[in-house]
Amino acid sequence: MSTSPAPRRALPEHISQIALLLQGGGALGAFQAGVYQGIAEAGYAPDWIVGTSIGGIQAAILAGNPPEARLERLRAFWDRITRAECPPGPAWDDPRRGAYNRGQAQLAMALGQPGFYHPRCWDAPWLAPRGTDGARSLYTVEPLRRTLEALIDFDRINAGAPRLSLGAVNVRKGRTTYFDSARQRIGPEHVLASAALPPAFPPVAVDGELYWDGGVVSNTPLELVIDSMPRYSTLCFMVDLFDAEGGAPANLEEVMERHKDISYASRSEGHIEQYRQLHYMRRAISHLIGQLPAERQQDPEIQELARHGCRTTMSIVHMIYRSVPTETHSKDYDFSRTSVRDHWLSGLRDARTAFEQARWLHRAPGDLGVEVEEIVSDAYRSYFRD
Repeated sequence: MSTSPAPRRALPEHISQIALLLQGGGALGAFQAGVYQGIAEAGYAPDWIVGTSIGGIQAAILAGNPPEARLERLRAFWDRITRAECPPGPAWDDPRRGAYNRGQAQLAMALGQPGFYHPRCWDAPWLAPRGTDGARSLYTVEPLRRTLEALIDFDRINAGAPRLSLGAVNVRKGRTTYFDSARQRIGPEHVLASAALPPAFPPVAVDGELYWDGGVVSNTPLELVIDSMPRYSTLCFMVDLFDAEGGAPANLEEVMERHKDISYASRSEGHIEQYRQLHYMRRAISHLIGQLPAERQQDPEIQELARHGCRTTMSIVHMIYRSVPTETHSKDYDFSRTSVRDHWLSGLRDARTAFEQARWLHRAPGDLGVEVEEIVSDAYRSYFRD
């Protein structure tokens, strides 16, 4: 089945491109798929897709398929990496749902997921020779490689539109790297590297270097879009899977969940504020240089300073997955089809809310240069009402 997206909407004059940023978060990535469905419905096809981990996998699926096939391929991906349930799991607010989620997460740890990863048996880490994948990981991701090859047209990715960037970490240098279709040819190994979360999955070799999941250093790929040269005014849909805000934990399980949320989400808030201030300085530089006489602007030192300035704007529409009480610290590896369905629907609802408001369409460029619109959902109690 193909799903035709809405025609591309005309953008305000102050916006030059649309970027879609997808954070890592395992099974919670179905929320991003729902957000993309809402984006497609509204006619905001991205020009640039940036992803890390599960976000990188889905970014590659989107970039590696024509617009009319993208939703079909996202659904095919989640169908391939989940097991059929008979009967389906309880509703999200059923008291039994918490136990069901925990059981499904334990199943994913013990048996792996079809089309994604399998546990190592004879080459377990304590038996495998040093330096081999078996010695450095608990699971093999060969099923994921086959899934990627079946669902992604890498020739389309490397044809150039939309641009695709995948976050990973150079194991030797300990620094974030972005594999970028604007600078290099992207293949399955780059997607696998972006999703190589240790110690579950082995590092992936690319051009003689080993790489791990980008979330090891930074789970939020915002910096690439804001720092990219040349700079363009951008409407940025930023989809996070962990929420920095939350209540005080009451037991050990809640402590583990809260710790995971803060660890993977806090960088988002910090990055947004950091780049808001940095972009303000860039715009201030351009404004001040514009006040100088023409002859002073030709001074080599002034021209060097001018390179650090810009007049672009960044409108960030920030959507965050927010957990419900029946979820625990294992929510990112609960791959049950019931949870995938619920996460997808919650992402779709948040995206539709964002487009109903669409404040970025009516906002003139401001002095700050980076303006953020937070989409706050009404928890799950509103997600499934039409």
